[in-house]
Amino acid sequence: MRENRDCKIIQDLLPNYIEKLTNEETNNYIEEHLKECDECKKTFKNMQKDLNINSSKRDNREVKYIKKYSEKLRILKLIIIIILAIALVVMTYCYFQFRYGYFRVADAYHETITEGIYPDTFYATIEEISDSEVYGIKEIKIKGLNINDINHRGEYYFDVYLDNIGDNFKIKWNETDINFEQLKVGQTVAIYNYGDALEAEPNYLTSVRMIVVLDEVI
Repeated sequence: MRENRDCKIIQDLLPNYIEKLTNEETNNYIEEHLKECDECKKTFKNMQKDLNINSSKRDNREVKYIKKYSEKLRILKLIIIIILAIALVVMTYCYFQFRYGYFRVADAYHETITEGIYPDTFYATIEEISDSEVYGIKEIKIKGLNINDINHRGEYYFDVYLDNIGDNFKIKWNETDINFEQLKVGQTVAIYNYGDALEAEPNYLTSVRMIVVLDEVI
């Protein structure tokens, strides 16, 4: 009876003993019993085998989880790097577009100042370019941008004498002269008017002498 009770106690303690969770005194008690009890010794070996198998399976699951997590982390890092690279390219492109546009306008403005005449300059979008040509004259309608002062936000139109292009009238893009045919509806431009703006519907610019295109030209 005593032996059965001891065996039950030992078998209850064996899992903790295998996991090294019992104290030294309990270890001695278990080990002394295992020396004398073949049944408990057999149970101990079976438990030890089962625990080792379960431990191995648990370790394998943990290794698989770590590998899976590492792969997801690697993919996430790659996505972040790609997003940052795209953002850098976009920011760089926008910076140089603005920089080139600014210097194109500044150079053109400097060129006009050297002539001794200060133009009325503002920014606009081309809304219409006349299809027909009357006596070598084309008409352009523009709309002032909101970045201008309030006096240059309305609609204007002016005439372009095709024979004067290159002499008294210039069309520029990226510091170079371009043809009238390269002007397109929707382009953002800088307008240099050396005359008055006559009140009409829309207002008429009497002496536009230069257009600087700020968008890409095809």
